[in-house]
Amino acid sequence: MAKIVNSKSEPKTKPAQEPKIFSLVSNEKLIAIYTAMIRCRMLQQRATALFQQGKLASDLHTSSGREATSAAIAIDLLPNDTLSPLPGDWLPAFVKGMALDALFRALASPSRQISDQPASVAPDLEQKNILAVDEAHRPEFIRERAVAAQAAKEGVIVAAILPSADEALQPWHSLLAEAASRRLPLVCMHYGAGANRPTDAPANRKAKNPDALFHGVPAIAVDARDAVAVYRVAYEAIIRARQGRGATLLECLADPSGSIHGNKKIKGDESADEPSTANPVTTDPVSLMGIYLKRKGIEPEQHNHEIVTAFNRDLDLATRFLDP
Repeated sequence: MAKIVNSKSEPKTKPAQEPKIFSLVSNEKLIAIYTAMIRCRMLQQRATALFQQGKLASDLHTSSGREATSAAIAIDLLPNDTLSPLPGDWLPAFVKGMALDALFRALASPSRQISDQPASVAPDLEQKNILAVDEAHRPEFIRERAVAAQAAKEGVIVAAILPSADEALQPWHSLLAEAASRRLPLVCMHYGAGANRPTDAPANRKAKNPDALFHGVPAIAVDARDAVAVYRVAYEAIIRARQGRGATLLECLADPSGSIHGNKKIKGDESADEPSTANPVTTDPVSLMGIYLKRKGIEPEQHNHEIVTAFNRDLDLATRFLDP
């Protein structure tokens, strides 16, 4: 059974294998991850409200509970790196730099679209190297980007979020096999079964061991709700890809020891709960990150008001085109 990596444990080094050394995460980076997570939560909340008002054709329900993984996989991507998110899950694209107004235009109701909306979204995605194509063609486009990145020899990588269902993962098998054989600069993230499940049921799919190979690609299991754990693994995978050492698959799974209590609405310092001495008060990813910061001596409430106030202004400006 896989040992799920979390921020309170480090993988053991095996003499016959390349050491897995996780760098200490600076306070500045921790705050940046936390800030990105709060913004992602607020973005979801605003999209939900506008969807309920009939102003958007869709909301960000696909992204629910994925603030930790979205921030961790995208926060260290460089402008020339390619990111391919799951259809409907715009949070990683937002963390990479997708403009808020472009994101909301992508979600906008057809009745409120302006005539050039598709053209207004596409340039932002292209400029930010965000590959948003239909699921059927994503593996081939990602393969082309990864091959081109390898040929350029500039340390550029491709990061892709894979579908969760096993049957939807089938078209990706040949890409992963090629990535392994050619050492393509590819970092893949897969939400395993149960990684976004609002119950205390354990995940029913796990890697066979912490160093499992999936079609030749190292597959590392990590707690999907632990932003620091996912960031550490993503950081190492990104460095590995930049150095030409090949692809990595991050299997983001629900920690079977906990349960999700739903998305906590961001209001001032509500995102920072005190931990229980026995079991966690919550396994909500934003709240867990607040708890982690407190344990590190960083008071999240000192940052919350400034983050919330500033981002609410950004959200208001980005959604003005929806007003009559």
